[in-house]
Amino acid sequence: MKVKINDRFYYSFDAVTINYKLDSVASAFSFKARFNPDNQFHKEIFKPLQYQKVEIFDNEDNLKLTGNILNTSLSSGSSRELQTISGYSKSGIIEDVNIPFSAYPLEKNNVSLNDIVRDVLSPFNINYSVSTDVLNDMNLNYDRTTASPTESIKGFLSKLASQRNIIISHDNQGNLYFFRPNVNSKPKFYLTDQNTLKMNLAVNGQAMHSQIDVIRQPSKNNSGVSTVDTATNSLVSANRPIVKILTSGTDTDTKKAADNIMANELRGIALTVVINNVININCGDIVEVLNKEVYIYERTKFMVSGITHSETITGDNMVLQLVLPETFSGRVAQKTF
Repeated sequence: MKVKINDRFYYSFDAVTINYKLDSVASAFSFKARFNPDNQFHKEIFKPLQYQKVEIFDNEDNLKLTGNILNTSLSSGSSRELQTISGYSKSGIIEDVNIPFSAYPLEKNNVSLNDIVRDVLSPFNINYSVSTDVLNDMNLNYDRTTASPTESIKGFLSKLASQRNIIISHDNQGNLYFFRPNVNSKPKFYLTDQNTLKMNLAVNGQAMHSQIDVIRQPSKNNSGVSTVDTATNSLVSANRPIVKILTSGTDTDTKKAADNIMANELRGIALTVVINNVININCGDIVEVLNKEVYIYERTKFMVSGITHSETITGDNMVLQLVLPETFSGRVAQKTF
């Protein structure tokens, strides 16, 4: 990989790692770098709290990440060692900051998610794009929205987007992307115990429920619409019900919210796959998996929700985080086990 810092390529580094996530506002990166305290360029790179711009390219010069340095770890000893630098995509800042006081009041009426996103991102030089399949939902108005003064911008946006089953991600330029993954796309790879180094299936049954009911107060303008909607997870064999309350949105948003909660719970079924080389795969791609040692007896579709790509002087490797495609579609999951 290639690293550019403040628009200049930096070559004295090793052990670059990028953690991509499909449903995250930022990817994380880290690398070990050589620091010459008498080199002016190195002094600029390692100066703490400057949030230097970082661009990481693959070996074919494709831009993979645009972000900022957050953390610098420096040490001194009898022998000089490589120092660690880490950070995240440019859009990651909205995980750490609140809505500025200049953007108050925090309560807004009859505004769309598009309106809200445009307002809260404007102070931070972050752009965003919207997939055509969620454009209508992005433009629907909420009757009333309220952000907490201590709530992060990411938390506020995620709360509103989840009610309409919209995923917030980011691109390689560090801007936000609102979309729904294509769960019907053709599998890109077929993974087994024969072509991977390791697989690990982790299922968190405590975090999953058989029935999810979402309720809200009736609207003055639409009192005839049902205020309760239900999503059912057929993978859960025990009677494990849960009730959630919708705090903002329209009457018809309860069904989308129920589906989204069920989809979110499906994250409790997580498959980790270790590969000893680099393959052409991206977050959101579909793969098929067959491995009876992790209780997958039939070819089963999974979606790539995260990728860790590490490169050192000894070679490259990838770790794939896989989930059921229904995790991002809100549909009822098919029988897996």
